[in-house]
Amino acid sequence: MQQLLFSLIVLVATFNSMQANPTTKPYEETTWNVIRERLFNGENANAFRFEEDIRLQVIGAKTHQDSVIITQMISELNGLLETVEIKMVNADPNFKLTITQDSSGTLSNYRMRTADSDIVSVNLQIGISGAFTDTTSVNLIYFHTIRNLTKQFLPKYSSSGYGGIFDSSEASKAEFTEIDKDLLKKLYSHDFYEKLKKSTVEKFGYQYYLDLRYQKLTRNLSYSLKAILILFGFLFFLSKESKRKKNPSLLMYIKQRAIILFILPFFHTIVTTSEGSLSFLVSSPGAFIANILGTVLQALLVLVFLYYTEPVFVKKIDNFVGKQAFIFLSTLFAGLIVPTVLVFPYLLIFYPNLISSLTETSLLLPNSTYFFLIASVATLRVFYNFINYRIQSMVNQKDVEIAKMKELKNQAELNAIHSRINPHFLYNSLNSIASLAHIDARKTENMATGLSELFRYSINKENKNYVSVAEELEMVKNYLEIEKTRFGDNLEYEINADENTLEKQIPKFLIQPLVENAVKHGVSQINAKGKIVVVVKQHKKELRISIYDNGPDFPEEPVSGYGLQNLNDKLEIIYGNNAHINWENGTDKHFKVTLKNQFKS
Repeated sequence: MQQLLFSLIVLVATFNSMQANPTTKPYEETTWNVIRERLFNGENANAFRFEEDIRLQVIGAKTHQDSVIITQMISELNGLLETVEIKMVNADPNFKLTITQDSSGTLSNYRMRTADSDIVSVNLQIGISGAFTDTTSVNLIYFHTIRNLTKQFLPKYSSSGYGGIFDSSEASKAEFTEIDKDLLKKLYSHDFYEKLKKSTVEKFGYQYYLDLRYQKLTRNLSYSLKAILILFGFLFFLSKESKRKKNPSLLMYIKQRAIILFILPFFHTIVTTSEGSLSFLVSSPGAFIANILGTVLQALLVLVFLYYTEPVFVKKIDNFVGKQAFIFLSTLFAGLIVPTVLVFPYLLIFYPNLISSLTETSLLLPNSTYFFLIASVATLRVFYNFINYRIQSMVNQKDVEIAKMKELKNQAELNAIHSRINPHFLYNSLNSIASLAHIDARKTENMATGLSELFRYSINKENKNYVSVAEELEMVKNYLEIEKTRFGDNLEYEINADENTLEKQIPKFLIQPLVENAVKHGVSQINAKGKIVVVVKQHKKELRISIYDNGPDFPEEPVSGYGLQNLNDKLEIIYGNNAHINWENGTDKHFKVTLKNQFKS
């Protein structure tokens, strides 16, 4: 039992000693900080290093001791570099080291494959004043050779703070420290980027790592996101224009512009994000939500201000350019002044002690970023109005063209319908004349004269499609006189029209085909005396035209042979749903055409 207890004590002691002696080196984090500070500047995704073995050619080493110093340096560096090996060569080097005795200083020239951050070659020239083997000369050779194994950038501060080769720009003030060795070892390791990511994310977060390696990419993505967001919001807002009510209420006005309240917070956030990064996607959710709410509140206040003030002045400006200039200035004024004017009294009442500090730091005054935001919104409003104006102009022009084309189409269709009516009427009339030619010359002459008058009516109206009711009834009377000549006392007719209907315009040949049907399919089919009555009257706002006859009843669908299809086509072209035809059999048998909305109520 005592032995077991002793073993447990030893185990605990061993565990405690392991906890007290961490496996990580004390300078581990310093090395990563130097790497982040000196080897990345936001433009390069990868640190610059040799990806192929280093072929080192040394020019200026004259003695065996000189070569020993170079060989010793190579051996020491090869012990640190995992991915490449340094070899001495006499030709075809990718690292050329020239040492001179003229104290001309140091000159290095890189050739790099920037897409991958690979160092292709280095041409380094070092001027020394003393002997090659002097400590100062050796330090100088070490200093510049090691620094040229990668490319350093200026740190955010004057130095990285550890005093090594990658910290100082002067060889006399730098030593080849353990941090320098650890940096080279990390840089030229196979898992360098995995360890860099792990160290950076654990200490600073993922956003810092993105900015460290991909700041240029994230900046470009941010700008692209801004452009896409604004463009799609603009197009969406423009697409809703046709559905917007004119002179809306305040609530409807804000509802119509709800897309602005949605876009502005994001636009404001990504505009105010430093260096165009995407930190608003992964930064503090609380700050982001507060920014959204603040921007929405300001946008609401501006919309209310514009709703009550802008129309008062805009309607007094006739010039389109003048209106847009006023809209731009009013948006700018509202965006800059309204939030400040409304927020200041609130702070004065509830936070009086804060006013002095806000005034001193000018926090209530709009900064350049906010001014840019408001100016952008004002510009977008003007651009939107201009685009909408151009679209509306094109739509109006197309409407005019479509109306002209429709008018030409209707004219062509009416002409086609007339061409179908006139031969039909001519056929019936000529048959009547032919039937009388051998019976009564006088009646034949009267019918031919009447037919001539009818055709004069048809072609001498200056290509008009419309005539007055009085003119149409006069033509109907001529037609019935022709038929009365044919039928004699077996045909009677009456024409009755309200006085207020005589001047109403109706399509030419609207009544005559119906009267012709009444003769052909009505009174001509009976042995008794036939009678036709034409009645034109007003019923409220309608114009009603009725043709009565005492012939046989209509069939269920009196279309074929009655010429009604032509009449239907004509009424549909001209009136659409505002005209219709119906008929009735029995003792009050008649056809009726109703034209709606022909009279004022």
